Amino acid sequence: MSVKLYAICVVKNEADIIGQTLTFAMQHCDRIFVIDNGSTDQTWEIVRSLAREHRAIVPFEQVSGAFHNGLRARIYNSFHHELSDDDWWLVLDSDEFLAEDPGPIIEGANREGADVVHAWQIQFFFTEQDFVAWENGMDTRDRPIFERRRYYMIDWQEPRLFRNRTNEPWNTTVNSWRPEWLKKVYHRRILNRHYQFRDPEQIQKRLELRFGHPTSFRHVTSTDWKAMLRDSRTLNYYHDGDAWRFSLRGLLYYYRRKGLKNMVKVKVRGAKKRLHDLLGTMYKES
Repeated sequence: MSVKLYAICVVKNEADIIGQTLTFAMQHCDRIFVIDNGSTDQTWEIVRSLAREHRAIVPFEQVSGAFHNGLRARIYNSFHHELSDDDWWLVLDSDEFLAEDPGPIIEGANREGADVVHAWQIQFFFTEQDFVAWENGMDTRDRPIFERRRYYMIDWQEPRLFRNRTNEPWNTTVNSWRPEWLKKVYHRRILNRHYQFRDPEQIQKRLELRFGHPTSFRHVTSTDWKAMLRDSRTLNYYHDGDAWRFSLRGLLYYYRRKGLKNMVKVKVRGAKKRLHDLLGTMYKES
């Protein structure tokens, strides 16, 4: 029996991208459950329209009030009994696209007895080059996001996949992205494209929505979209078919998480190989 993958997607005012996100996710997910957290644009209508065409997409509910990670738990608690303890869940943000097939990674995690998989976040940015194209009418939303945003950095990890537990509920009152029983992190990471900064209008609305949130998004310190404009010279540029290239910050982040003690133990030859892999080739965990 093949392993199943269910996705949880919480959305709010993502009409410009949610259709692309959900249709892309169907490549990997058996079902995609969507909660709308008070959208005032066409997001929910797009979700419902896609659900009429694709049975894998499930409009779970609309809720009001401030975002809380317990919203994801409501979906999990409603459907985890459908899955076995070898099946998995994907925390799917409305602006994310897995950059590789999760199937082999999940199979490896099952063999290792792991129950969490972290993702290297391929963070795409809006640059001065993109702004020129936007002003000149050459960067419009009718084009796929993969074509529109090309400048990126890989310097951050977040948990994105977790194992199902048929007999374990998820506490909806705890503001955590994950159920409390998850312990072992799989040694291999998955690559994940993240398009949080798409164009001036979208960035401005994103910042206004998150600034001053009572429980989340404390990293948002400005409501001026221009504060998010990035210098293209400091980023990598993606051509279709390229290997993903890691930033120096990504390398430092990796070793900081492993700890200084382990870092000292790494042989010079192995460290050089890791540096080469992270900065110049497709990421692959050893």
